[in-house]
Amino acid sequence: MAALRNSDSSRLTRLEKRLVEKGVRLTPLRRLVLSILIEAEAPIKAYDLLESARSRGQRLTPTSIYRVLDFLQESGLIHRVNSLNAFVLCNDSHRESSHHPVIVVCPGCGKTTEINDAALAENLSASLVALGHPVEMVSIEVHGVCPICLGK
Repeated sequence: MAALRNSDSSRLTRLEKRLVEKGVRLTPLRRLVLSILIEAEAPIKAYDLLESARSRGQRLTPTSIYRVLDFLQESGLIHRVNSLNAFVLCNDSHRESSHHPVIVVCPGCGKTTEINDAALAENLSASLVALGHPVEMVSIEVHGVCPICLGK
């Protein structure tokens, strides 16, 4: 596996600590996928993750990558960006896996920003329930140009 920058390495250590606190182990494959996501700094598709892992000498199947991605989502470490069919690391600022983020996707550079706004998710859920639509999950994505792309 390629060496991570110091800041990336400390982020991986923080994520691993969160898993250990939940009583879950970070396997070598989970560690590899998290490392690739950290290095990507933007949403990455499952097959691009697979290719990156293979380029590092790992013999993996799509099924194994999807299992790891499912695990990391369930653990609250990553989010699926549905509109891009890609995955991105979760913001480190919260501790709960049950938060309801708003993912803002920049159409210019593809990077994402995560906003944690429980009130927004609760209001949306309440409005939908009032209309007779029981809510199973809240996933909000917004597309808007980021400050860096705006300045170009």
